[in-house]
Amino acid sequence: MKIGYICSSNPFQDKKAWSGSIYKLRESIENAGYEVVWIPYKSASFKIRLVLYILRYFLRGKITAYMQNRWFYKLCANSINEKSEKFQQCDCFFFPGGAQIALFLKTDKPIFYYADASFRNMLNYYWKGVHPWIVREANLLEWKAIHRATINIRASKWATDSVINDYGFDINRTFVLPLGPTLESKDLLPVDPYNGGILNVLFSGVEWERKGGDVAVNSVDRLNQLGIKAKLVIVGIRELPLEYKELPFIECVGFLDKNVENQYQQYIKTIKRCNILLLPTKAECAGIVFSEASAFGLPIFTYDTGGIGDYVFNGINGYRLPVGSNYVDFADCIKRVIDSNEMLKLHQGGIQVYSQKLDWKVWSDSFREIIEKVI
Repeated sequence: MKIGYICSSNPFQDKKAWSGSIYKLRESIENAGYEVVWIPYKSASFKIRLVLYILRYFLRGKITAYMQNRWFYKLCANSINEKSEKFQQCDCFFFPGGAQIALFLKTDKPIFYYADASFRNMLNYYWKGVHPWIVREANLLEWKAIHRATINIRASKWATDSVINDYGFDINRTFVLPLGPTLESKDLLPVDPYNGGILNVLFSGVEWERKGGDVAVNSVDRLNQLGIKAKLVIVGIRELPLEYKELPFIECVGFLDKNVENQYQQYIKTIKRCNILLLPTKAECAGIVFSEASAFGLPIFTYDTGGIGDYVFNGINGYRLPVGSNYVDFADCIKRVIDSNEMLKLHQGGIQVYSQKLDWKVWSDSFREIIEKVI
């Protein structure tokens, strides 16, 4: 089977798009035994930029999710050469997000729609203050895209529940396939479990506020007050907030681009010298860093929100604390795990969760089973 992979970035080269998932999804489809053909579209042409500029003007400041409109997706579709030989020879099409484009393509071939959330998931979660017109428009397009698809695959049960319950799609053609690490397999070797000494706490994320950076800082501060010598190792932030720059227990590695080899290697080395992952994120569809942490055997401490339940399992590879928990709760939970000698159990549990659920090989095998079952 020849699968047309429809996206704007090059899935054979770009290891940065969608945090690296565009590249790894393409690779995993090939590892499932299928030929992948990149069908590119332009998402930033002059016409698209003009349409979005006009929309921003008429929406009068309520520009959250303003790209969720029919003109944007239609213009993206128009940039695809449907008459090209490589488009015509595809047996089906895979959309890593953006399946609304399929509504404006002239094809009756099967559509596979993969995403980490639905519009309903994102509304008032990631996206707040959305204009009422965009809400109506985006929900309609999402419904049509979901029902246009032959198969809907999502990165978590949280997302598939929305596909089924909010948009009324067939439960028998809706599947969960979590996102795996966006690192090379050869680098995913477990670290030694924590056994005393300085506790190196990894915090990884670009968006400081959404990822709960302030909670992470205060949690590590409290750990030190409780007698556990701990250091917060921060990766991803381009600029650490000024009030935290002089704190002695913080090391800020900064933003690292995985497409740049020496920065990629620095990211690997940083993870390998850490003992746990602390990510008190306020909103999360999936969280690739959870897959990476489990592969290395780092116990995870986070909130129970969004799609995290398919990546972090209480008492197995970490703990999901209830939304509303504060830094005291996180610090006390980490201390309790250390005092009860539970670190080794969570370390081993993470490696097991990765090998059984979050390894891209599992994704490939499951994807092939889905295709053979439905198609």
